[in-house]
This record gives sequence, structure tokens and C-alpha cells, in this order.
Amino acid sequence: MLGCCVGCRNESERGMDCRKFVLAVAAVLALVTQLVAGSSVTWKGKKVDLAAPPADFPGDAKEAAEALVGWADAHGYKLDLDRSGRALVISTSNGSKWVKHAESVLAMVDELHVDRPEFPRPPPTGPVNPGPGEWPGPAAAKWGTSERRLDTGTFVLVVVKRPEDHGSLLARLAAITPYLASWAKSSTPAPGFALGEPLVGAVVLGLPENKEWNAENEFVHRAAELALQRKFGRQPYWLLQGFAWHAEMEVRRGIYCFPYRSGFVWAVEHTGWRARAAALWRGKSEAPLAEVATLKRGTFDDAGALNAWGAATFLAEKHAAGFAQALDELNRLWESGSRKDLGGGSWERIPDYEVPVAEQERVLRAKTRDDLPKALASWLSPG
Repeated sequence: MLGCCVGCRNESERGMDCRKFVLAVAAVLALVTQLVAGSSVTWKGKKVDLAAPPADFPGDAKEAAEALVGWADAHGYKLDLDRSGRALVISTSNGSKWVKHAESVLAMVDELHVDRPEFPRPPPTGPVNPGPGEWPGPAAAKWGTSERRLDTGTFVLVVVKRPEDHGSLLARLAAITPYLASWAKSSTPAPGFALGEPLVGAVVLGLPENKEWNAENEFVHRAAELALQRKFGRQPYWLLQGFAWHAEMEVRRGIYCFPYRSGFVWAVEHTGWRARAAALWRGKSEAPLAEVATLKRGTFDDAGALNAWGAATFLAEKHAAGFAQALDELNRLWESGSRKDLGGGSWERIPDYEVPVAEQERVLRAKTRDDLPKALASWLSPG
């Protein structure tokens, strides 16, 4: 789920020498083994020793903290956990402020309630095509090492104070989850990201190119991406970003995070989204998803962003229950469609697979309202 906000650097500046990267990974691993003992996390206003936490300390949060506490201690960061144990913030200061933002976002996601029955864990290799109501995801597993059951686990959001710390953080993540190694090398020093597996993101402070930018807004945006994926799994990119912008607007009353965009941002672009979206749809009686869901990973499209925000806001505010059911179904379709059957009961994941837009519209109409294109056009451009 990598993306960067305004001021991101060119691809030529993102490379990292492979030998240096391997050495960085080795150094980080050494620090982890040395520094975990005696490390702590602040939870409910008290310091908790990770080596001897209280009986009610969330197990998922302990695993997440142990995975990154060595890096945090080595670089002068501290750990703060929200009361529910679902969000772990790593920062150098103002931990309670960041945690409060994370809790605001989690409260928004909690409003998207969905009932899920419990199912036994499927075999490691399948099923290749899980059917409706058959499999909500695998059981919870050690943080960063494998896929997990939906609505479990602790997401981690790092507020990186020094740009140089970003590279060492990526090295640590690659050491935890080896499949991230090539991404981590190519992404240094992109100024922000949010990953679906493992559930981790970062906001980078102190970048001189980030002038028209707000750290708290990006934190809320990244937290929304992580919280939605924690509960509902992989989602269409446009819908994930649309919900994150919805969270920004609700929590921060403006939008400052523009993944994959670089360049000047006008003042009206922070708060005038409703009026600008209305201008796109004025005089139109329908907003079909093929014209709404145009935002693609890796690029920024102004109209696509406005439509993504508008659709996600409409669904979350007006059809929360159906929206939650749709998100569950969209994740199930992604789980099924992104698996390439290798035969013999084994499969592999298809990188960057997205559920076809026609299927997305079918699901959204079935779970919310059949006249969704008309209702959405009416909401986007009232009167």
C-alpha cells in the first residue's frame, strides 16, 4: 500500500545500494537481540515492561511491540498503545496526541459493523476459491510473518522524526518480513507509506520538500488505511484512499495527504472537496462506478481523488451497515481472484490484483442500494 504525499522524491533518488542495505538489515537484527530486554510501552497512562506485561495486556500488541521495540530503542523512539490494543504508535514525542488520532480513526471504522461467524482455519495452501460465507481469513499469526484473520492484530504507525531513520526502519521491516526486501530497497527514502501486511505505516517529519503539508493529517490518513485493512482486509485502491480522505476531513477538517502527488497544492484543495466534487457531477443523473473508481495505485488523479472521497463518504455516512458488508465481500473476491492456481492444491498470489470495477459495482449495489449510481450522483451534486 505504498504511497507518498506532496514533495515525494524522484525514483532515481529512492535507490539504495544493495550491499549497504544488507549490512543495515544485519545491524538492525543485532540491535533487536540486544535491546528488547527491559523495553516498555505506555498503555493506559502507565509504562508496561514488555518482558513482564500484566495479564490483561493484549497479546497482539505485545507481538507488534516486540517486533519493533529494538529499532525504536536504538533510534530514540518510544512506544504508545491505544486502550483497545489495536494501534501502536512509535514516535519521539507527543505520543498521547498521536494515539488520540488513532483512536478517532478506529472509532470511525467501528461504526462499520459487520457480523462474522467463526470458521476453522483452512489448510495453508487453500482453498483456491473460497465461497461466500466459507472463509473470513486465516487465524491470527505472529505479527509480520503471515496473513491474519480479519479484525485481529495491532497496526503500527511510526512518526519518523529524522529522514535517515526511515531507511533503517525499512531495513527492520525487511528483516521481519523478507518479501518486503525489494520494496524496501526501492522505497528509500519515500516520505510515507501504509502496508496491508504487515499492518505498518510511517509518517516522515523534517523533509524540506514537504512545504504544503501537515503531519497530523498524514498520520490520520495512514491510520485510516491501516485500520480499514485491519478490519476488512485488502480493498480496491480508490476505495481505501477515499475512506482515508474521509477520515482526514472528519478528524482534521481538511485534507493534506495526497499519495503519489508532487507539486504545488492550492489552498482550496484542502477544504473545498464537496464543492469541487459537485462541479464534476452537476447536471448528471447518474454516477456509474466506471466513472467514479478511476484512481489508480502509483498515480494521482484529481478528479479520481474527489470521486473516491465522495463515494467513500456517502457510503460510510449513509449506508454504513451495507458498506461494511460490501467491504467484506470485496475482500473475499480479492482473496479468490488474486490466487493463481498452481495445481495440486497450491497457489500463488497475483501481485497488484484488483477486483474488476463491474464486480465492485455489483457488490456495492447489492449490499447498499440498487440505485447507487443515481443516489451517488444526487449526493455529490445536491440540487
